[in-house]
Amino acid sequence: MTDNQGDAPPKSAPDTIPDAALVAATAREVGLTIADVCMPGVLANRALLRRYADLVHGFALPDTCEPAFEYRP
Repeated sequence: MTDNQGDAPPKSAPDTIPDAALVAATAREVGLTIADVCMPGVLANRALLRRYADLVHGFALPDTCEPAFEYRP
């Protein structure tokens, strides 16, 4: 028997791990030390970037879009 209710898919690991623990584990993996005093700012920036990523992922592009071969501001 599973802990899932109904037909909902199981949550993936990043959704069930607290943000601070995920950031700390990732930092350890790449050899970074994040001071406790800096963690709130790191978490705030992670949340902001996550919202931006969600916006980008939520923008549907049609298959007929031509690729941009060169960026010109």
